[in-house]
Amino acid sequence: MFRPFADWIATTKLSLLFQNVLWIIPLSQSIHILSLATLFGAVAMINLRLLGVGSSGRSISQLVNTMIPWVWRALAVLLLTGTVQTIAEPVRQFVTPAFWGKMGMIVVVAIMTLLFSRSVRSNAARWDNPTTRPGSAKAFAVVSTVLWLAIITCGRFIGYTWFFYAQG
Repeated sequence: MFRPFADWIATTKLSLLFQNVLWIIPLSQSIHILSLATLFGAVAMINLRLLGVGSSGRSISQLVNTMIPWVWRALAVLLLTGTVQTIAEPVRQFVTPAFWGKMGMIVVVAIMTLLFSRSVRSNAARWDNPTTRPGSAKAFAVVSTVLWLAIITCGRFIGYTWFFYAQG
């Protein structure tokens, strides 16, 4: 369904530039991986705290105020570098179900994170006290972590499975 669109993108001047300048794709991939590590590290710190790991030290609201900006900045860089990679190799991206699964999960986890961070900021005292913290806090932490791990896995699967779909 998306193959004609991918084939068209592959012939654009921008795609051809990205394909022919040898350092663009490796640099984009390197920045992508560093941004993913930054994002996942920030998410892991918040989610582990929500799960009760490391309960001393910074409160949930303090962690959210510190880490969520890192999540959004890293996500912005990931989207930028991912766009570069998609323009450079559109067939590789658009033909595989792993790409579309990854994109769908990113939308879901981004919305979840936005709602979560707004909730914490609007009622920090409730989130900071383990006895008044919403019961959904642990579920959010587990679902968020699982989604980010699935996104990472799908990203790796794109590189290893796209050629099975590109031939069909």
